[in-house]
Amino acid sequence: MSQEPPRSDEPFVAPPPPSIGNPMYSADVLAAKAAGAASDAKTALIFALVGLLCFGFIFGFLAYRKANEAIETIDLYEVAQDKRGLARMAKILGIFDIVGWVIALVLRFTT
Repeated sequence: MSQEPPRSDEPFVAPPPPSIGNPMYSADVLAAKAAGAASDAKTALIFALVGLLCFGFIFGFLAYRKANEAIETIDLYEVAQDKRGLARMAKILGIFDIVGWVIALVLRFTT
């Protein structure tokens, strides 16, 4: 199978640019999911930071759930990759909130 050389009288047509995100979904759906993932990541970080100051178990759990939801959306739809670090940090701080609360509770009842 040999390929015919391009004819000189035909103009060059550039290939289409690569698509951004998951090509299975429309641009509107990807934009909505990116905005949702960014919002979830920011909310999770706020919950985690508030959990460091008070109500660590409750806000830590909320931060962990929201961060996990944001990471799942980022992975599934391949959008908002720049917010992955924010979501991971919120998830880590949420775990730290929960563990710190448990340690404080154990210390309170053992001393």
